[in-house]
Amino acid sequence: MRVITLVMLFIVVLAGLLPIFNSQPKGPRMGGTLVIAHWGDPLSFNPDAQVDDAGYIIHSMIFNKLVTLDSDYNVIPDLAYKWEVSEDGKVYTFYLYRNVTWHDGTPFTSADVAWTLNAIKEFKGVAYEDIKAENIEKIETPDDYTVVVHLKEPYAPFIQFLAWYGTFILPKHIYENVTDWLSPNFTAIQHPIGTGPFKFVEWVKGDHITLEANENFFRGRPYLDRIVFKVIPDATSALQAFLAGEADLLNHRPPLTEIPRLQATSGVKVLMEPVPSRWYLCYNMRHPPLNDTRVRRAIAHAINRTEIVEKAESGYGFVAEGTYTPAIEWAYNPNVKLPEYDPEKANKILDEAGYERGTDGFRFKLSYVIWQGPEEEAMGQIIKERLKEIGIDVEIKVLEFSLWLEKVYKGDEYDLTVVDGFQGPDPANLRFRVTGEPPVSLNLAHYNNTEVIELFEKGEKIADPELRKEYYWKIQEILAEDLPYLPLVDLMVFHIYKAEFHGFPWEPEARGKVGYNDYRLVWWEGGEPIVGFRAMDKGLVTNILSSMREDLCE
Repeated sequence: MRVITLVMLFIVVLAGLLPIFNSQPKGPRMGGTLVIAHWGDPLSFNPDAQVDDAGYIIHSMIFNKLVTLDSDYNVIPDLAYKWEVSEDGKVYTFYLYRNVTWHDGTPFTSADVAWTLNAIKEFKGVAYEDIKAENIEKIETPDDYTVVVHLKEPYAPFIQFLAWYGTFILPKHIYENVTDWLSPNFTAIQHPIGTGPFKFVEWVKGDHITLEANENFFRGRPYLDRIVFKVIPDATSALQAFLAGEADLLNHRPPLTEIPRLQATSGVKVLMEPVPSRWYLCYNMRHPPLNDTRVRRAIAHAINRTEIVEKAESGYGFVAEGTYTPAIEWAYNPNVKLPEYDPEKANKILDEAGYERGTDGFRFKLSYVIWQGPEEEAMGQIIKERLKEIGIDVEIKVLEFSLWLEKVYKGDEYDLTVVDGFQGPDPANLRFRVTGEPPVSLNLAHYNNTEVIELFEKGEKIADPELRKEYYWKIQEILAEDLPYLPLVDLMVFHIYKAEFHGFPWEPEARGKVGYNDYRLVWWEGGEPIVGFRAMDKGLVTNILSSMREDLCE
């Protein structure tokens, strides 16, 4: 009966595929080039070694992970088509697709997965803290298509963080004898070999990166022939290039005042949706008087977050209400509220705390250090004006991003700064912003609360979200009292692209089917109609058969 059921399932799937086995003049088409106006060069083509936001989307086209996140931040299969977690939460078993090859033709196996996870642990890769690599006791590979990861202690966010950042599987046969996986003499970080839907062609630094379709991709050949990332660091210049027809997708956050113009432009799509990312003000608690909770609270009362959304964000965003993003709904504590805008109360707090005004009207001076950007600078002007009203003199320093990293992230040369950042796919991500020290963590406030640390540790060991959320709700309550940060705006992401392209991960036809930076289902209206049994269908059918074979063997 099980065999009959599986065969019937296969027939049903084939029936669903029949419409794309034949000519589709109104559906997906093959061919074409997608040009993306991109904001920067990658740091390298080792996607696991360091934080590399400019490289991340490019890496996502070339490499795969075991599992990945879709556009709704759900964990979906990638190189592993299914996985199991032991009852005690300490053993994770991954079952790999069988028909995967590296771009150089070498078969992909479980040995590549084991090598990559061990390398992240050994070299302290960018995901070292996220996946708690030191918590990995051992990795077993009972056969070429099974990986068993043993943890020392349960770690509930393990799967979520494997699906997120710095966990791309690397080719063991290329990397295994390397002692420095970021050595400039190592060919693979300039000319990468992955398993992904697109293959690396060339990188002309400061100009472009070209990728071409992987004809042998295990999920089937992508619709597009190639993708070109055109490097344009300046957001205004990138917008001009896009409007001039030099790019098909704008991978910049444009000046928000330009959104209405883009929405009114014929042939351009502008989609917006909330994301688990937010702007927040960091207080450097090493610098007096910001080590005084009363001062941090007074500043919070002095800043009008609604004004920041309306002016700095042109209304495209939401006023931050609590100490964690509401986008991760199950972990968000709706009862926690930030200090309301009340400059009179702010002045009273500072007066009672003994911070008297001088003859110039100011109580003390603070530096606001930020990287270049219209939103960052606009927020700075609003913050400066509002703090002036309560007797705080703010000096704004605007730096290039690389210099900001040196001065703020590494050098501790600031009193106030504003940053944004992804706070999903799991609330454990908040741990990296409120515990530890830079550069290992993102805790720019230098906040240290042992109760918060203990709550994170307890919450990470429980699998049931209903039980876990009690710990994260308590953490949010403590953060609202201590205020090491002041969340300002819950952000929206903008998808801006030419209407002649379809199938992006955020669109209905691809949403939930591919990772949020996977463009293998993107197609161009000017491409050739699909006739017959195309490569993507072959790959899909092969994987269905592979999964059926595994089930029958069991």
